[in-house]
Amino acid sequence: MCDSKKGCQKPEELQGKPEDCSPEQIRTCHGEVSEHPCTTTGCERPEELRGKPEDCSPEQIRKCHGEVQEHPCVD
Repeated sequence: MCDSKKGCQKPEELQGKPEDCSPEQIRTCHGEVSEHPCTTTGCERPEELRGKPEDCSPEQIRKCHGEVQEHPCVD
């Protein structure tokens, strides 16, 4: 997966900017995801993200961040 702060982690597959990837290109690089992980912002652990940070279940939040009061990736 990609870290939005560092850029694309599969640059050999990138044709242009991550924002310009087609749904087919996203599936080739990242499988079935609801959003392109290279363009996701605000997530501290984008390699674990499946969708948007605000959609994470309590279990997913604990897995990534431990026991926290609020999800740190959501403003």
